[in-house]
Amino acid sequence: MDWLENMIKENREMFGEEEPSAGHVERFEARLRGEARRRRLNLVYRVSSIAAIALIALASAIFLYERFIDQDPDLLTLSDINPDLGKVEFYYTSRIGENTLAIDTLTTTLEGDDYRRMVQDELAGMDSVYLSLQQKMGTHPGDERIVHAMIRYYQTKLSIMNELIHYLNQINSNNNPKNEKNELTYF
Repeated sequence: MDWLENMIKENREMFGEEEPSAGHVERFEARLRGEARRRRLNLVYRVSSIAAIALIALASAIFLYERFIDQDPDLLTLSDINPDLGKVEFYYTSRIGENTLAIDTLTTTLEGDDYRRMVQDELAGMDSVYLSLQQKMGTHPGDERIVHAMIRYYQTKLSIMNELIHYLNQINSNNNPKNEKNELTYF
């Protein structure tokens, strides 16, 4: 920096005598305005890109929370609503459990795995209906229509399982005419 100062001091009279060319001041001011405009645009771009990144991060966080953390919000059962309904629910779930064991036993005696897969698919489809009812109960606790639909679901599933057991017993008895006493009955 010292050499610049020395040069200016030595050539002081040269700097004071000559004027800049015509329009130099206007061009310099225009350049400064352009520079200020570029700085403002650069600032706007930075702020908008930071806002966009924050928005994407927030949307990703919400998606991940709903997708992986809060998977089954408020799944209510009949016993959560009323203890008496809990007894009804226990009755049906225990009967359905017994029938499930009977169906598993009957389908293992059949040749091939087709019956077992078909039965499991049908029962899984029915369970998805019940899951939907549980979610509705979570959003509308104590709604009588949903309570009746849940009880009706249990009744229907139990009835279908009883018919299925009867059907599988017939198939087993046709396949094994000697063992007609091996029929399983669950009602």
